[in-house]
Amino acid sequence: MVHRLPLLLLLAAPSFAQATVPEPIEAPPPVTADRLDEILAGDAPHDVPELTALQNHVQALLQKVLPATVSLPGASGVLVQRDDGYYVLCAAHVTLTADKRITFRLPDGRQLRGTSLGANHESDVSLIRVDSEGEFPAVDIGESGALQRGEWVLMLGHPSGLKPGRNAPARLGRVLQVPTRGYVVTDCTMQAGDSGGPLFDMQGRVVGINSRINENLAVNMHAPVDALVDHWAELQQGKVTEARQRGQRGARADFGVALQYGDGCPVFDAVPKGSAQEAAGLRSGDRLLEIAGEEVQSRRSVLTALRSRQPGDEVVVLIARDGKGIELELPLVRGTGR
Repeated sequence: MVHRLPLLLLLAAPSFAQATVPEPIEAPPPVTADRLDEILAGDAPHDVPELTALQNHVQALLQKVLPATVSLPGASGVLVQRDDGYYVLCAAHVTLTADKRITFRLPDGRQLRGTSLGANHESDVSLIRVDSEGEFPAVDIGESGALQRGEWVLMLGHPSGLKPGRNAPARLGRVLQVPTRGYVVTDCTMQAGDSGGPLFDMQGRVVGINSRINENLAVNMHAPVDALVDHWAELQQGKVTEARQRGQRGARADFGVALQYGDGCPVFDAVPKGSAQEAAGLRSGDRLLEIAGEEVQSRRSVLTALRSRQPGDEVVVLIARDGKGIELELPLVRGTGR
């Protein structure tokens, strides 16, 4: 009697040996500290691990800064500890004047009392002294002048007041502009009630105070914290600095080069030889597409985009030349009505 089973198994064995075995998927290398620094400075994440590293960093940052983001009636603020006590950094258009009794709340529900000190309405920064006694969460003050265009920032605020069980909504965005004077501009979406709230760098330091919402919701203005630090002594003493009157003849800023308006985008007229505008790369016939990320098409839209600027500021514009889009950083001068 012939036993065929072993032969069949033997003949079948090579087919198992030749079966394709999936190659192991190589895990991507971990994100290094240097690479994370590059991402935080504005480089886009290239893959899922890098995006996860950014997300983890922001989540850790929130745990650090959320407890110090306070809710004021209809506005927001942030707690810092400096000199002899605790203070709330806020916007001048929120506190308005000095010696006002102000009640505000911490995210943990505690209600604190404070007194408004000085307010600088030119820079839209103000200071509130915390009168309640105790230990409170506080954050560090950074340098708004050290910000770079494109780097990531985190904005907090209480747009609809402090609500039980809900933290201050966090908005992650990027810096669009850091002028030598005027506002820090970001694409962090701002809402009513965010005024006075903090803008943080990726180290959790306050670099700006939420100031105003542009008509374009992706372009928002933050008072630079450097202005608050520079005027700290005056604010602490209760000095109130009034803003310059709007509509003052010749006080608004413009490009110093006439714009021709018609169908489509405004077009720059003759650029003076040897001017700062020429040195910045502007040429006659350049078509103006955007101002600080905001699309412009009419005289009104240009005036709106420049409304918060001051002579001496620099603003990033997108122009079209020979069918190509070009970014320029143009200096602004005192308006001449052109």
